[in-house]
Amino acid sequence: MNLPLRGGYNKLRLYFFNIKGLMKLKVKNYLSLLSRRIPFLLRLGTSFSGVRSYIPIFCLALSVSCLSCVSWGKGVSKAMYVEMEDLHVPEHVSYSGSPFGNLVEKTFSDERNIGFQEPRENRARHTPHYVYVLDIGDDALLARIHLIRSAQKAIYLQTFIWTDDESGRYVAYELVQAAKRGVKVKIIIDLWKSAGPPALMAYLASAHLNIEVKLYNPSALLIKPSVLRMIPELALRFKQVNQRMHNKVFIVDDRMGIIGGRNYENDYYDRGEKRNFKDRDVLVVGPVVRDMTDSFSQYWAFKLSVPGRDLIDVGRLIETRNGFEQFDSKEGLQLHGLFDDMDHLADDREYIQKKFVDKAFRVGRVKFVADRPGKNDSAGLTGGGIATDELFRMLSHAQKDIVMQTPYLVLDRTLLRGIKKLRGRRQGLDILISSNSLASTDHVHAYAFAYKQKKLFVKYLRFRIFEFKPVPRDIVAMMPRYGLIKTVEPADTKNNGQGGSLSVFSDGNRMESQERHLCLHAKSFVVDDKMVWIGSFNLDPRSAHLNTEVGLIIDDEAVARAVKENILRDMAPQNSWTIGKYKNVPVISLFSGLLANALRLVPIIDIWPFRYTTCFELKEGKDVVPYYHKNFYDNYETVGSFPDVRFNLRDIETMLLKAFLGIAEPII
Repeated sequence: MNLPLRGGYNKLRLYFFNIKGLMKLKVKNYLSLLSRRIPFLLRLGTSFSGVRSYIPIFCLALSVSCLSCVSWGKGVSKAMYVEMEDLHVPEHVSYSGSPFGNLVEKTFSDERNIGFQEPRENRARHTPHYVYVLDIGDDALLARIHLIRSAQKAIYLQTFIWTDDESGRYVAYELVQAAKRGVKVKIIIDLWKSAGPPALMAYLASAHLNIEVKLYNPSALLIKPSVLRMIPELALRFKQVNQRMHNKVFIVDDRMGIIGGRNYENDYYDRGEKRNFKDRDVLVVGPVVRDMTDSFSQYWAFKLSVPGRDLIDVGRLIETRNGFEQFDSKEGLQLHGLFDDMDHLADDREYIQKKFVDKAFRVGRVKFVADRPGKNDSAGLTGGGIATDELFRMLSHAQKDIVMQTPYLVLDRTLLRGIKKLRGRRQGLDILISSNSLASTDHVHAYAFAYKQKKLFVKYLRFRIFEFKPVPRDIVAMMPRYGLIKTVEPADTKNNGQGGSLSVFSDGNRMESQERHLCLHAKSFVVDDKMVWIGSFNLDPRSAHLNTEVGLIIDDEAVARAVKENILRDMAPQNSWTIGKYKNVPVISLFSGLLANALRLVPIIDIWPFRYTTCFELKEGKDVVPYYHKNFYDNYETVGSFPDVRFNLRDIETMLLKAFLGIAEPII
């Protein structure tokens, strides 16, 4: 029996999603009522004895949690969609004010020459496309602002994070201006890890009739649910709560699009005070953008994409019109002068021509890959997805080498099985991986798991791993704005929660570098200098099984070489440390290795202090060689497991994370 679509359906389906054949609706209503009462009852408790009386409610919720996982696995069926809109833009669109108009005209005129009797997927496969790889954050924001201002009919946007900081407010303002020109704007945001109060979402959801905002799978119908509200959510919907929309898609007029790893936050666009992400997007012009629109349409029609106005905290702000009046004018956005140059450059036709259009690659074969909403039908925390299958299908074609860049490197059984198959077919395959060091990562938990798996990576899978330095020598080339970053005084942070930088919205990672630094966030895979994947897929269990992901596969040698060269620069000795095994210590090395292997089989404990791998720095004047080369120890010197870490206790903290979070690996 499907839950009703109207009335109180939102709260019911958020607590008990599609539990077919497991419970009667009246049971679901009863348990849902109990779960909604838990925060209220706990607030009433003035003593432990008062709270203790409600412990049975928690036990009941926990007992149902396993059923909630099973219910998700019963299938994300057609019943989980409302009527799907046709969001395509069929009519001719002209861009007289943008140099991208020339690329649009060339691409779609070529498509017309192929003939409309061909299926659309065949036309997209054979029609030339134009792509530009956005490696620099400032360029990525400039491209988005220019395309927003150039849009004629529609803008569709999907993102995982949208923070109420300068960049988040700036993009929101530009989208509102486009809506006022008559452009239809539709936005889907996950918001699970977004920082700041709901004021910005309330503004976007009510700014203009041409703007619609939906939130994907919100918890307790709130942008910022309290810990108490999250307890029944996690108990009753553990799998559903952890299933997130990680897609990063930006579509303009069904003609131009951007796919990659960037969210909407200062750190992604070279405007963070302390940390900035070294990320990668790809701008594409051509018929493949229609496939992006098809995917967006599925998420827009998905029942767990909830209109922003239906969220409790957002709706309350919209009703009272209190807390976001300052967004009505550009002066009230508190942009602190971070975009003065961009305001001018985004309208400079000649600059956009030279910066993007003249340097765009003309490619023949591209393919857009996207998970469907809900990811998979698995009852547990595994199950894979379309993106997982397509990525490994691409990697399976490798004959010579695979060059990867991923911020997080954690392999579960499924990912490990896929890599082992690659190794089995191609023993001499060179696999190079660029990832974060402990000093540069924004996710210490993911690094702890990666650290635990280092021996597996190096000894058995023969990965050549390069851990990114927080302040690489080539940082100015990677981030030209490095010397221009402004520091916003705390006095500029208002009571409504608007922040001056992402340092205000800390991830709670005390161990990250406190210098102005870079953190890798790009997700790219290059095969044999021929094919490249650019998208949102991290090499970790969450991307493989829980988060929906997107990617663009470009079958073109020039683009593949360009991306590979950029990643190899990140791997260079001046920018990364090389991971290699410790030089064996006589007598105890064999014993140490055997005991360490045995202890690491236990998922929730890892107490053996002797490690198999460490970080190495290239000696001056020596040649770069792999860690398994006979001259490696002559050419490199060890710098310890965690170089550039400011706390002496960081080794211990990382081991503690490994010791107590082993069972959490599926959701890392």
